Amino acid sequence: MHGIVGSHDGHIDVQSGVNEGTTFTIYLPAMTPRSDSPPDTSTPSSTIGHGEVILVVEDDPNARQALQESLELLNYVPLTAGSGRQALEVLERRQADVALVLSDLVMPDLGGMALIRAMRERGIHTAVVLMTGHPLEQSLDDLRESRVIDLISKPISLDRLAQVVARGLRDG
Repeated sequence: MHGIVGSHDGHIDVQSGVNEGTTFTIYLPAMTPRSDSPPDTSTPSSTIGHGEVILVVEDDPNARQALQESLELLNYVPLTAGSGRQALEVLERRQADVALVLSDLVMPDLGGMALIRAMRERGIHTAVVLMTGHPLEQSLDDLRESRVIDLISKPISLDRLAQVVARGLRDG
């Protein structure tokens, strides 16, 4: 829950009292009310998918679900993995189907860079977009040598996700 709320620029307040229970209050930014005007079409059609399969590798289940739902909204077909090892298993079975890997950089067991090395060792050359919520210690130029298309900071807006995935599919 915390990951989803945080990815929408919100926060959670918790109040608890003995024999009173616990109250969770979720605060999200206000939305602009809908009008009778046509829907916003600011996302160019070039950033909307055509059913391409995207493998999401994210250890946080809430963030993974949010990314999956966002990709579905953008007309992609997401596959999900909760770790780098699970991602390798998916790629072993579905490599020909996966058009792009969208992976967290920092994960226990097998992080994004280790996943890329393991993919390359297995002859899997699918393009990768890395995500991180941590300060970057490597330059993007260093990452490009491993066919990393982009490195994006979390939380990721829907527009930014659309742009990065479209570029990854085009340039990958």
